Amino acid sequence: MQKELASCGDKAEISLQANVAGTETVGIEGAYHVVCRDAEGNVKWEEGFPNLVNAVGKQLMLNTLLAGSSYTTVGPFLGLITGATPTFAAADTMSSHSGWTEFTDYTVGGSAVRGTAVFSSATSAGTTPANVTTAAAAAITYTITGSGGIVSGCFLVTGSGASSTQSNTGGTLYSAGAFATAKTTTAGDTVSVTYSTTATS
Repeated sequence: MQKELASCGDKAEISLQANVAGTETVGIEGAYHVVCRDAEGNVKWEEGFPNLVNAVGKQLMLNTLLAGSSYTTVGPFLGLITGATPTFAAADTMSSHSGWTEFTDYTVGGSAVRGTAVFSSATSAGTTPANVTTAAAAAITYTITGSGGIVSGCFLVTGSGASSTQSNTGGTLYSAGAFATAKTTTAGDTVSVTYSTTATS
């Protein structure tokens, strides 16, 4: 009698653990550059300063880019701020900004209106190590009228309801910012404002 027992087995185990994460953050930064000249064209003062991009401005930007089906830019309109020590909050809107007041003693192109910011196409500085994309608006010149007064900052309004009319509260407050110290203007001065915004990653 022949008895044979056969036991055959084949076992293979493969374990793969992958923990690959690709993350990227995007930051939006804006800056105003302001030059004041007297009636003879002499520079009286010059200052650049960063701005606060307001919550409603960020919402408009994301809704337009990611959720919008069609969108036409209204403005944007650039206004001036007055007051010795303006303050800003992320929750500020065009209809509610208790920390600052619009300056209105000026004309743009002969009319008492806010300046219209005309942006160039965005340009990129490359992809490594960080992608820096910048869009800048052409300079807007404000001619000071009346008795002049204190100019202490700038704001940018856009979106549905935005208007070039001074003191109008429609539209979306995109950004606002102030000088390190408030500046004095007199009738006949010109205030030239340039605004640029940068996306970094």
